[in-house]
Amino acid sequence: EQTSRNRQSIIVTELPYLVGPERVIGKVQELANNGKLVGIEGIADLSDMNGLMIQIDVKPAVNPQAVLQELYRLTPLEESFGINNVVLVDGIPTTLGLFDLCRAYIEHRLEVIVRRTQFRLEKAQDRLHILEGLLIALDAIDEVVAIIRSSENAGEARDRLVERFELSVIQATHILDMPLRRLTALAKLELEDEAAGLRTDIAEYERLLGSEDRRRKLVLKELGELVDKHGQDRRAEIINADDIPVFERPMENDTSFDTDSDEPCVVTLSSSGNLGRVPVEGAKKGVAGRHDLVKSALVTSTGTAIAAVTSEGRAFIFHAGEAADAGGRTRGNAAAQQLGLNKGEDALALVGAGEENLVLLTARGVAKQVTADEVLATKSGKPVIGLKDGDRVVAAFRAPAEVDVIAVASDGQVLRMPLDSISVQGRGAGGVAGMKLKVGAEVVGAGPLIGDGVVLTITSDSAAKATPYEEFESKGRGGQGVRVAKLGAAETVTLAWFGSLGSIGGPGDLLAQMADDEVPNKLDPNPVPFDIEASKRDLVPAKTERQIMVLGPSRW
Repeated sequence: EQTSRNRQSIIVTELPYLVGPERVIGKVQELANNGKLVGIEGIADLSDMNGLMIQIDVKPAVNPQAVLQELYRLTPLEESFGINNVVLVDGIPTTLGLFDLCRAYIEHRLEVIVRRTQFRLEKAQDRLHILEGLLIALDAIDEVVAIIRSSENAGEARDRLVERFELSVIQATHILDMPLRRLTALAKLELEDEAAGLRTDIAEYERLLGSEDRRRKLVLKELGELVDKHGQDRRAEIINADDIPVFERPMENDTSFDTDSDEPCVVTLSSSGNLGRVPVEGAKKGVAGRHDLVKSALVTSTGTAIAAVTSEGRAFIFHAGEAADAGGRTRGNAAAQQLGLNKGEDALALVGAGEENLVLLTARGVAKQVTADEVLATKSGKPVIGLKDGDRVVAAFRAPAEVDVIAVASDGQVLRMPLDSISVQGRGAGGVAGMKLKVGAEVVGAGPLIGDGVVLTITSDSAAKATPYEEFESKGRGGQGVRVAKLGAAETVTLAWFGSLGSIGGPGDLLAQMADDEVPNKLDPNPVPFDIEASKRDLVPAKTERQIMVLGPSRW
């Protein structure tokens, strides 16, 4: 967190179980005095009635991420402990790992469902048996009453009812116990409705007992209900071991990057939110890996200041050399962690020095241009656009002054407008009206029209359409645009991509990340090549194999 103009601090708001702030502060001070922990200027316990807070001030020109890694390594900020999972499996004490523990619990839940369903089935069958007897008696109530009145005792009446109407003893007993109010027509309708409901329940119980797939789906549903009722958001982030960032240990009077060497590099921001850096000569396209689609890339040098612009309209300034190495099997570091983003805030674009302005489009159709110098002069973490409550930035990109800009709305409307119609404003301004939206619609994407390309739109019904740029006539800003495709009644555009399809098969392959086969709301981490034929505007989109969730070129 930026606590002053030239200083950053590490703010601690949570500690491991049974670790108090005094223990952490004492250990940090001890290590700092012994010279084992450098780069720290001070530490203070700012805890109050609002909760725990420890502020660790980092010396100027020292990478706070590197200091944080040392704190995790040397202090009680991070601790590990073992768990011995000894449980009873079929009455036998057994030590289980997490996978076997989950499997045993699922088998237990399946057994619970079988026994519970069998119990409910038997109860429903017993009740239906009684109801069927009562309904038989009501259909011949005069004869039933005559038999009862002519019998000397209850036993004789029961036996005669069993013989006359082929009833069971249980049914005959309940007929004898039936109160007079059951003789009304309304009571008979109630019994018939109850019997119909029981028959439906019995059929469902039998289907459930006869299908393991149904039982497993019920287990999944009940676990989901437990999560909804009692679940808490995960506080820890689970990542692959290969993705753990490695920082050089901070040295006294040194930085985590060398501005004097100022080596050329490429900084990339991936679709999964990873920020990474590779040397220019190392930025060669290879086989696509997991989560490695490019959202934004910038050729720069390690000693140059660049900015990351976010969905909240903020600009975070850092040197390119501070970006984690993305060579080999690593993908860099999570931008949210390195930049200190808010929950739900996404990094959208990287900005370096140059003549091209930064263009911003918001979900509510507001547009704005900001010069690159203005962005880079912004205090890190401060906004470059004044957003109204509930609005957010959905597109951020650099564009030459003479091009057109295109915006796509969720209802399938597309507006093409000259870039020079969007005012260049200071970072505190709120922008101008870019696209007029219909009720319930919002902008889902925008980009510059450079060369011969297409607007590629993805819809909520697992369909895609590529429309050439020339299909859209350039209009002034503030309009609603034209329809890009014929959509279904509840179908919406969820994603838009802008570029040339002609490069597919070459260095700029277009890849797609689709929804997982088994869990539609989950992203399949493996990108696949995506190809599509361009077609005229206002046609029906073509169905895709699965829902496309991310589009972009491969990240090296």
